[in-house]
Amino acid sequence: MHSFIHLSILLCLLSTTLISYAKDSKAHSSVVLGLSHVRSLSAPSMVIINSTRFDFLDIIEPVTTYTDGYLLSLNLGMPPQVFQVYLDTGSDLTWVPCGTNSSYQCLECGNEHSTSKPIPSFSPSQSSSNMKELCGSRFCVDIHSSDNSHDPCAAVGCAIPSFMSGLCTRPCPPFSYTYGGGALVLGSLAKDIVTLHGSIFGIAILLDVPGFCFGCVGSSIREPIGIAGFGKGILSLPSQLGFLDKGFSHCFLGFRFARNPNFTSSLIMGDLALSAKDDFLFTPMLKSITNPNFYYIGLEGVSIGDGAAIAAPPSLSSIDSEGNGGMIVDTGTTYTHLPDPFYTAILSSLASVILYERSYDLEMRTGFDLCFKIPCTHTPCTQDELPLINFHFLGDVKLTLPKDSCYYAVTAPKNSVVVKCLLFQRMDDDDDDDDVGGANNGPGAVLGSFQMQNVEVVYDMEAGRIGFQPKDCALHS
Repeated sequence: MHSFIHLSILLCLLSTTLISYAKDSKAHSSVVLGLSHVRSLSAPSMVIINSTRFDFLDIIEPVTTYTDGYLLSLNLGMPPQVFQVYLDTGSDLTWVPCGTNSSYQCLECGNEHSTSKPIPSFSPSQSSSNMKELCGSRFCVDIHSSDNSHDPCAAVGCAIPSFMSGLCTRPCPPFSYTYGGGALVLGSLAKDIVTLHGSIFGIAILLDVPGFCFGCVGSSIREPIGIAGFGKGILSLPSQLGFLDKGFSHCFLGFRFARNPNFTSSLIMGDLALSAKDDFLFTPMLKSITNPNFYYIGLEGVSIGDGAAIAAPPSLSSIDSEGNGGMIVDTGTTYTHLPDPFYTAILSSLASVILYERSYDLEMRTGFDLCFKIPCTHTPCTQDELPLINFHFLGDVKLTLPKDSCYYAVTAPKNSVVVKCLLFQRMDDDDDDDDVGGANNGPGAVLGSFQMQNVEVVYDMEAGRIGFQPKDCALHS
């Protein structure tokens, strides 16, 4: 764990660095003006900044494993209020439940998030730095998906002269924001300080970033705990922090660490995320005119073990003029989704080479398409002969997925047998989800977070590519 440097030492180092940096003709003006003011706290010390667009700044945040995704700790307000939120590269809005712990309403959130267990909620009145976002801001226009930047101010009753001159001070009207699977959140936009863990020249610090725009959500459907949006839109967390011109990376722990706060891995934003990646497998990002905020890559095929690759349909390695095709990298979707008949061909190939007995009962009960009875004499039952699965991406990239990223034990060992299922899913043609579109509706396939466990993923925005490197993320955190 990094130790936090004493404030006086940090200021001395920064002052020396900034003076020398300002003498460089290539230095940004914001570097010299970026440190707006400093306040001393007992421990650790804080540096308040106006911008994170510094060439020497990286953000390093711990990520924990949850039952169906990965969580960040989001520190909002002054004093900070802390929330666990999903890390989602398939959306832009960052939001948290708002109101009192009993007023936030989440419909269809399951027993785990029932009303008997109050959900932690952000209280704007308890933050001295909280403000409502104004109707004329670019974030307000973006959340309302308006082609006319004056629409939000018109909706809240601003007079024509005030919104035409950009002087209307009325708040942004309430919004609705939709996700895949019919999920929906309702709320309003707010601005506040977000506190982050930073690194300047390898020195660990804490940073307060003012004016961070997020959703203050009062009710939702199927979204209980909040989301940190990491898409490419202006509302996303890396976009607001100024890191989308550089990049970020994550290395997700295995799902065996789910709900264990003692084990974390790192989410990194900045130059550090892109350094020393010569041994990574890089594939180019594809661009979509209709869905520009997704991270698209091209999938050319899937192979089982050392077998020949099963060719993916051409639509998965390109995006047409209507925005259909390609594969999105989406940490907000748990399992990888592939379209038929490509997906069925993969299932058939797996079934033909796996000699274990099928568990049709567990397939019916879990909804997974292939489940097998695996001999297990010693836990954690990792010794098996299930075949490896390889993804073939554009650029002659072959990514061999860790076995635990493909199969999962859905039962405890019983009579020296455990049942493991393939955790891939079919992409339905008639699926109308926003994040998981059908074969003729937006993305043609989705790379989900389960398949990204124990794989470091680098989003290299400078070079327009995404890199992969299988590794034990518990050992490299």
